[in-house]
Amino acid sequence: MAEIIITVDGVQITVPDTMNVVDAARLAATQIPVFCYHPRLPAVGMCRMCMVAIGMPRIDRDTRQPMLNEHGKPIIQMFPKLQPACTTRVADGMVVITNSEEVKFAQNGVLEFLLTSHPLDCPVCDKGGECPLQNLTMEWGPGNSRFDYSDKVHFEKPYKLGDLINLDRERCILCSRCVRFQDDLADDSVLGFDQRGRKWHIISKSDPPFDSKFSGNTTDICPVGALTTSDFRFRARAWELTSVPSLCNHCAVGCNTTLDMRHNQLQRVMPRDNAAVNDIWICDKGRFGHRFIEREHRLTTPLVRRDGQLQPATWDEALDVIATNLRAIQAAAGGAALAGLAGEHLANEDLFLFQRLFREVLGSNNLDTRTGVPGEYALDDVGYQYGVGVGTNLMDLGKGTAVLVFGADPEEEAPLYMLRLRQIVTQGGSLIVANPRPTKLDRSATQTLHYRPDSEREVLLALLKLVSAETKQIPQRTTGGAELKGTLEQTKLDAVAKLSGLEQAALAQAAQTILAAEHLLIVYGADVLVHGASLSALLANLLILRGKVGLANSGLIPLLARGNSRGALDMGVRPDKAAGYAPLKQAGLTAREMWPAALAGKLRGMYLMGSDPVASYAPARAALDALAFLVVQDTTLTATAQLADVVLPGTNVAEYDATYTNAERRVQRARLARKVYDASKPNWEIVQAVAQALQGELVLAGAASSTTVTRTVGGNGKSGDGVQGKLTLTTSTASPVAAQESWDYITVGEVAADIADLVPGYAGITHTALAQTAQTKEWGRQANEDYFYDGTSYTNAEGVGLQVPAGAELPKATFDLTPPPATKVPASSTYPFALLVQTLAYRNDPFLHDSLLQSHIPAGYIALNTADAAQLGIAAGAQVQLTSAAGSLRGTARVVPDLPAGCVLVPGGLVDLPVATIQTGALTRVAVSSVAE
Repeated sequence: MAEIIITVDGVQITVPDTMNVVDAARLAATQIPVFCYHPRLPAVGMCRMCMVAIGMPRIDRDTRQPMLNEHGKPIIQMFPKLQPACTTRVADGMVVITNSEEVKFAQNGVLEFLLTSHPLDCPVCDKGGECPLQNLTMEWGPGNSRFDYSDKVHFEKPYKLGDLINLDRERCILCSRCVRFQDDLADDSVLGFDQRGRKWHIISKSDPPFDSKFSGNTTDICPVGALTTSDFRFRARAWELTSVPSLCNHCAVGCNTTLDMRHNQLQRVMPRDNAAVNDIWICDKGRFGHRFIEREHRLTTPLVRRDGQLQPATWDEALDVIATNLRAIQAAAGGAALAGLAGEHLANEDLFLFQRLFREVLGSNNLDTRTGVPGEYALDDVGYQYGVGVGTNLMDLGKGTAVLVFGADPEEEAPLYMLRLRQIVTQGGSLIVANPRPTKLDRSATQTLHYRPDSEREVLLALLKLVSAETKQIPQRTTGGAELKGTLEQTKLDAVAKLSGLEQAALAQAAQTILAAEHLLIVYGADVLVHGASLSALLANLLILRGKVGLANSGLIPLLARGNSRGALDMGVRPDKAAGYAPLKQAGLTAREMWPAALAGKLRGMYLMGSDPVASYAPARAALDALAFLVVQDTTLTATAQLADVVLPGTNVAEYDATYTNAERRVQRARLARKVYDASKPNWEIVQAVAQALQGELVLAGAASSTTVTRTVGGNGKSGDGVQGKLTLTTSTASPVAAQESWDYITVGEVAADIADLVPGYAGITHTALAQTAQTKEWGRQANEDYFYDGTSYTNAEGVGLQVPAGAELPKATFDLTPPPATKVPASSTYPFALLVQTLAYRNDPFLHDSLLQSHIPAGYIALNTADAAQLGIAAGAQVQLTSAAGSLRGTARVVPDLPAGCVLVPGGLVDLPVATIQTGALTRVAVSSVAE
């Protein structure tokens, strides 16, 4: 990219030679009006609004040098006609005139034609007050129109492009921004044009209509009020809204959002510009899936079980019951008899205090964020140790970058990564997509590898063997090289090809792409995370061999389950490590181990914060019912909360200031957007209140007295025999852990400051430091914002976050190449099929309740390969049964040609087809049989 000199309206500026005239003029503080042009989309020059006069130096044919006039200046030869500035690339010596009478006449004419059939309904238009057409007409348009009002073309409205997006065809100026976004960025060619002349309009070409997970972005970039969302249409005017910066915590991307509020009610969710995270886009789940923050039937007061019923109570009453019962259990059976589960969507401050409560006050390491469902994700430490380096920005990557997507379906697991990975390819990067089944990202890949299920380890070892053969030097402080060499010597490429179904040439091609990369990114998802380090460590070994660890724009990106899954691991809400991945002398119980421990009476009390295991794992109900005491903290009376002895009303992402850590370990802050319900409190405040109540109950270790008392523990009438739970407990002053004195936080910022002081990697990441990353001083639409470019996406005035260093970036980090042991599931003649569980973006997620996305959750199905279905005599639509060692499941058959033979695919997270009930682990083998009608 070279620097050249051009002149815009008499101002000489230096610009990159890759720019078009529209963007170059901005550097000279000159705005050229546009409608169809958008900087994130290829220019097409459809609207002709950006017509300008352009000239170039006259070139001497003999010398090939610019001809000079009598003053020694280049002679400028103007083009005979005006040129579209959006499709014209700058050239050295170019002269651009944007304010001549000829240009103004053209601009007036374009706007006059655009308004011939445009309705004069600005007072009722959703775009009113933030409409580029309004702004450009006032600045560059005519004061009146020569066209007859009665000649306007009228259409029926609204025209539903889909259930989420409405089109007003009278307002549409046919700029094609929406069509091009879907074609070029989202890779969903679902929109197109129909008819001709003044009846020309946008239509949906897909079934179901407007079938895209990114449809809402078209309303953002629409320069007029033609496209509106069903979620916001006619709800409020732009100037009535209070815009509050927030974050989407549905998935691990951590998209920056804006919550537009009116009278303490959410009106709409908008994207907030952050080039390092989501650019100016959000997916439809992030846009339409936030109605949960104001769900009906919210908990508004603490509940305490009396006479077998949950009844309203004061905070003092609830905290007293909690402190009394937890103390009693701890004194009788020790901290090992207590356990806690916390949701991965909760904030860092909540999770940090939660693990402090258990470790420092209750003396228990029985902590987890999972629910014990077979096939759930393993704890991911490799993604922290070898994650992308500080300063990583996928938006800047292209030529010289290689991305390996292994065992992941980004559009379903973390949708915005779909757009970001496609952008890398568009900018010249390489993309290898390796999965046991086809995914939508295959269409954008430079190479696809479809391996057979349970051959992932062998495929990765083959890639390591090919890469290591050409690796001359590995990073210092690397161990395990001999162990890896021994394993690779035993790896035979022909045997791997036979086992995986991949050609050796395809493996060699992928290895060469990895070897040639200046920047190497490895993205892994559900199919790897369920196996844990047995696969992710091998992916990390590729990075180590290539020397791409601890560097910006290289490393691992794990697509974890929720918006703060990484933060939960960092904060130590896990049984085996404390905050900052510090190892523990004695690990606690995992969620999967808690349920049998509760049934056996070894686990007597639990505290669940933002976790609803009963809804996702049916066996948890019996275990929770067997507890002596259960506390649930949540926003609604979930299935699990209905079993509790005490229910505490918590808050959600919109109701308090807090921080979250995304997949790339970027810590970002969400702001308080709405007042909480009645007696509800921020989650961190509740945890602190519980700790303070326990401090009043617990006696410091060291005294010698003990007392035998009889306490009512639980007493909720949940047990099958109908007997209320009474325990005779011996309280000993030597058993409880000494209460800490630092439970005196006044603001959430103080909790964040403690995290910065106590959690390795978070040093300096305080609320004050996060505020200093803001692009402007005030939140809201900025006066100098290019509103006709970005539609209604918001400038990020809150801050773009700070990255936590990866473990590999620490000064004394070591790198272990030792391959983890294999965890194979042997083939079985009884259960011959491999069960593939597909993660869906739209599933029976409580966060999607009350949203328009409920109708997008599919009905359950069991997908079979065409050949397998024919051999079993199963037709599409027939009822089939899957049987595993854990149980059986019935569903409707779907026959597909692109599923690997010997596999069965079932979508996960659906109520009508609970596949978790037959899963046995990371890979489940099943038998398939038809069910007689």
